[in-house]
Amino acid sequence: MTLSELYRKARSDFRNAEIDSPQYDAMCLIEHFFGVNRAELVVKGDKSPKAEIEAEFLTAVEKRSSGYPLQYILGEWTFMDIPLFVGEGVLIPRDDTEILVREAIKRVRGVENPKIIDLCSGTGAVAIALAKAYPKAEILAVELSDKAFSYLKENLKRNACENIKAIKGDIFRLYEEFSASEFDAVLSNPPYIKTDIIATLAKEVQHEPRLALDGGKDGMIFYNSIIENWKGKVKRNGFIGFEIGEDLTNEIVKLFKENNFEDIYVLKDMIGLDRAVFGTVH
Repeated sequence: MTLSELYRKARSDFRNAEIDSPQYDAMCLIEHFFGVNRAELVVKGDKSPKAEIEAEFLTAVEKRSSGYPLQYILGEWTFMDIPLFVGEGVLIPRDDTEILVREAIKRVRGVENPKIIDLCSGTGAVAIALAKAYPKAEILAVELSDKAFSYLKENLKRNACENIKAIKGDIFRLYEEFSASEFDAVLSNPPYIKTDIIATLAKEVQHEPRLALDGGKDGMIFYNSIIENWKGKVKRNGFIGFEIGEDLTNEIVKLFKENNFEDIYVLKDMIGLDRAVFGTVH
């Protein structure tokens, strides 16, 4: 088959499989396997690739059609212009998380050599974005999963983040190792999907690690623990910031209030859903 025929087949298969973005996904795979972008496809579309690479491409098309994440096939994904290795066992970075990161970057501005901890770090997307914004910041990135931690370490190397320290640990216990009022900011995009809902999520999400999704029966396990156990590790006028599921806003705001946080506010994403909550320690 020619490159054009392979592209059309992938696009058709993805449409039949009800993939949300069949053209985009097909083009991503064409570029990944054959090194040909959209403009070059017009010129080189009549070329036929090597049989072994064509076979790899068709296998990838079949996997994607079954709901396997595009990001895992590509092996990398970009978050805020940061290239990140991804694969089975680590949560895929999503644009929604930019809401948390960009607000944290604004809030840290003016703090000299801030110390920040990113809990449930996964690929390191949040920590790396902050490190690039503030090269003099001291940042800790905490992850429990063995697989995710391997991606975290590789991404720190890839992005030359010398001001980030990766820590493999359980956030439900790790707080005991830090001093009171040690951090200017505690940030987290924790698991927040309610346990009973996970089985109803899109096929792509089903391939992501349950450990990174499951927030317990009410979705609140991690929020409760972080606020209870990490609040005392935040400096006066420092803050805790979370990415949230839009159905948990009221519970999380209430939790902040019950723990005497001030300046509590919610930020919405591009489609108007609640996506991040911040609270200040006084």
